[in-house]
Amino acid sequence: MLSRKLPFYEIENGIYEIDEFDCVSVFVIVGEKRALVVDTGTGIGDLKWIIEEKITDKPYDVVLTHNHGDHTGGAGFFDEVWIHAADMDWTGATAPSVEFRKDYAGTIRRRENKNYDYDVETDIRPWEKMPKLNEITDGQVFDLGGRRVTAWHCPGHTAGEMVFIDDLTKTLLLGDACNCNLLMGRGFGKDPRDEIRTAKEELERLISMKGQYDHFYNAHHDFRGFGQTLYADALEDAVKCFEGILDGTAKFVEVPDSLFLDNPPKIAAEYGKVQISYMEGRIDEV
Repeated sequence: MLSRKLPFYEIENGIYEIDEFDCVSVFVIVGEKRALVVDTGTGIGDLKWIIEEKITDKPYDVVLTHNHGDHTGGAGFFDEVWIHAADMDWTGATAPSVEFRKDYAGTIRRRENKNYDYDVETDIRPWEKMPKLNEITDGQVFDLGGRRVTAWHCPGHTAGEMVFIDDLTKTLLLGDACNCNLLMGRGFGKDPRDEIRTAKEELERLISMKGQYDHFYNAHHDFRGFGQTLYADALEDAVKCFEGILDGTAKFVEVPDSLFLDNPPKIAAEYGKVQISYMEGRIDEV
């Protein structure tokens, strides 16, 4: 039997954060008629059982913030999911293969130096089917009954990165669009500077929406603490960091590679608590 030891906590009125053993967080927003599941994690253990037996008995949709395997790894246990058209290609290095999922879980276990209540061989299983991929669009609204969740396109980490705003609690769920270790995607613009500029402008658009939200959570709680919000100036600090990269005033620092632990330190631009880097390549050469 798959592990059912995934911790979860009601972080806001009707919003639950499920901790997938420090790999990533899955969020569940419960309305009066329906629920919305944001991301599916790496696919460790029985996420579906946690959702349906411990959190809600309401019908629900599953939305994905982007196509990386630590967010799509559990997608195969659902019949269909919603994702932006730009992230419907799941064939890259971070695709949710069993190999990627096991490697990623192993990296987190090693990095955090913890023993988790799951077995990598039995709790990370191949999918029996590929879910149907529905296209999610900028400004799309999910009416859950008594609350509405709006999806917004925010490219940068990936070309199709999406964020979600719950109108009832004024909560913004950022996925990987912004955090203290912002990893920039590549290849979605005409050149690297264009991609940096796009990411900056999309975060500026989010800042302009602050009447719709007053706090936010990113997808990896190692940057904020389980059940805690990301610090209030994170969006502004990320924008200023991008501005420094573009105008040549950025402060560059060496940082440990949090995903490839045996690699040498990599280069990140830093402003406030935010560090921006590439998964591969040097951000200081943009």
